[in-house]
Amino acid sequence: MDFGNVAFWLFLAATVVATLTFVSIIVWAEKRLKERQEFYKFEFRKKMVEAGKMDAGSLASLAQYEHELSQQQVRQKVLVAGLVIFGTGLGICLGFQFLSGEIWKLGYIPLCVGGCMLAYGLLVAGKSNPGPPPLGWSPETRERD
Repeated sequence: MDFGNVAFWLFLAATVVATLTFVSIIVWAEKRLKERQEFYKFEFRKKMVEAGKMDAGSLASLAQYEHELSQQQVRQKVLVAGLVIFGTGLGICLGFQFLSGEIWKLGYIPLCVGGCMLAYGLLVAGKSNPGPPPLGWSPETRERD
């Protein structure tokens, strides 16, 4: 029996188990963080309503504002990702152009993917501007975590 081969497979198995454990802990921690953030938002809104500083119309406008703000953030993330991927494709095309053969054409793949993401971000994704926040809104609840 070759112990070098057994050691390799034990190392590989331990690495896989450790990686999956790490990923599951990260996913759990992110879910817990989101739950806490939602709880704090709910508690803030509840206290504002109980204090008489917000009514149903203010809550609805706050929800609309947060929705538009999240759409704007998603659009910005798509644009940044599109620029990065487009630049990667352009860099591959230009960098591999001087190597032998037709290998530089591989850069068309990320170039086209980045171009499609840019087109989506610029043309299709919502361009709503959330404007100023509604009365009674405070950013302190977002920075608590």
